Amino acid sequence: MPRSAAAQSLGRPGESTETRFRSEIRGHWFAWLGAGEEADTLVARAKIDEILKYAQQIGIRRLSDLALSATLQGRRQLRAGKPENARESFEAAIRLDPDLPEARWGYLSLAIADRSWGKLPIRFLSALQATAQDAEARRVTGERLVSLVALTAAVVGAALVLVLVLVNARAFYHDLWELSGHTFRGISQHIAALALFFAPLLLSLDILWLLLFLFVFEWGYAPRLQRLFTMVGLVAMLPLLPVIDRVSYSLALDASPILRGAEALAESRYDQRVLDNVEAVKNLLPEDPDVRFLLGRLYQALGQNDRAITEYSLGSQLSAQESRCLVNRGNIHFVDGDFGSAQEDFQEALKRDPKNIAARYNLSLVYAETFRTVDAAQTLQEVRALDARLLQRYQEAPTNVKVVSLGYSVEDAQKKIRALESDPRSRRLLGHFRSYRFADVFMIPLVPAAVLALGAAFFIDRRRRSGRGYSLECQKCGRTYCRLCKPPGQSDALCSQCVHVYLKKDGVAIETTLQKVEEVKRRRILEVRFRIVLNALIPGSAAFRDARPAIALVALSLFVLGLVAAFARDRFGVIPRPEAVPTLGITLAWLGVALTGWILGQVSGRPRPVAS
Repeated sequence: MPRSAAAQSLGRPGESTETRFRSEIRGHWFAWLGAGEEADTLVARAKIDEILKYAQQIGIRRLSDLALSATLQGRRQLRAGKPENARESFEAAIRLDPDLPEARWGYLSLAIADRSWGKLPIRFLSALQATAQDAEARRVTGERLVSLVALTAAVVGAALVLVLVLVNARAFYHDLWELSGHTFRGISQHIAALALFFAPLLLSLDILWLLLFLFVFEWGYAPRLQRLFTMVGLVAMLPLLPVIDRVSYSLALDASPILRGAEALAESRYDQRVLDNVEAVKNLLPEDPDVRFLLGRLYQALGQNDRAITEYSLGSQLSAQESRCLVNRGNIHFVDGDFGSAQEDFQEALKRDPKNIAARYNLSLVYAETFRTVDAAQTLQEVRALDARLLQRYQEAPTNVKVVSLGYSVEDAQKKIRALESDPRSRRLLGHFRSYRFADVFMIPLVPAAVLALGAAFFIDRRRRSGRGYSLECQKCGRTYCRLCKPPGQSDALCSQCVHVYLKKDGVAIETTLQKVEEVKRRRILEVRFRIVLNALIPGSAAFRDARPAIALVALSLFVLGLVAAFARDRFGVIPRPEAVPTLGITLAWLGVALTGWILGQVSGRPRPVAS
């Protein structure tokens, strides 16, 4: 069932023309610009008062087009060192559109430039509130936030997987070397082991495939807690591509003239760009009654009823089922006092849609205005039988002009956008260049491969533990060894050479002992250096290796979140207006978050003291 519109004011009879709109809005606006150039504050404020008076008369609450221009002028004046002129521009922008985020953020930058520190909190909160109120800014901010969280989770998960791969690479290479020994000897054995290690790259796959391949085969080398967290890390990587695909589709639709037109109606907002873009849609799809209705509704909301009637008349002729255009055209006739034409429109709308409650209710008002009280009562009874609650809402909250106009909601716009996906002409429209299907993203080979990697890691780990097991690193000298490298029954923590030197001490030559001691020192120095470098690049990796994954996860998440937000947040979604938030301040704040995570990673990575 068609929905009633939020804005019902249709202007006064004989005054709802395009010429009147331009004189009352555009005429005073250009006069405001001239007064601003001459620094005539009183005249400038009087012109804004005239604009707002007419906007209130026709039911427009937000003049975003004019407010944005005033905001840009205020920024130019602020950069030119004219704070008083900038103040007038920003205050005018806020009056023209109280919910425009750009105006509020510009006003905040003025307080910073004036060093009015006491005004910062209230202006900052006002800017945040405006960002939440404006549908366009709210939508883009939400999509940026979702992208930021998904990318941060994926990078953190990939970092945990990378740490696991780097730490266990030597042990895995040793097992590959032993495997190659069944066929090759000497240098060819090492070449074969390296070829197996880098097999994805040799098959022309990229580094992500190599990381996934090494994760599957190295997962079992790690301790249980590390295995659990790296598995969670791999799961955190999976939603990235589906989320980015969905967000990119949503961001594309943000530019849709149909969606933005519906939002302008919902917010009682005037924006000339919206009108121009919907006009372009009409020229591309001239036979579409929905587009005609939307454009007529936009003109009606601006008080340009002459142009609205033109669009409604054409829209009603394009489809035998189109009744909305007739209802709203009848309303304009009703306000102009042409009750005969209004009655014809409402009756024709009911022929096309007998359940159109707005048409039947408005028809009862026509009967009442023409003193046909019996017909009015009977028609109201018919409305009550169809939807008593809606009738009660109409009667309890009557519009300024009595009749009820039908609106075009955001949900209607989204349905229309989905319907247009089957029309190839829509690809030429802003925001309509692509379609979306959830299953499409899983056609990317890397996504199902990552899912399969989870099960493959479990399966290979189970097979290897029931077989020959895994290679280990000697806790003294760092050499890798497996069951084939040492006799059974010896300590699992040391290689055979270290067992003889440090445990059995069974007549090993002094030269061998000294060589082993130097080897152990070199190994410890290299291990400390590797630990420091890896922890500097991936904060928290040291704590992760020390079986403290929780603190490692916090440090790494803060570090990645700060870096991604500082340098890539604007790339997650481009709002079709000048950026509102001060870039430098936000970037420094996010860099502070990244620095906090890095410092936490370094502090948590210090080795625990060994009890004596």
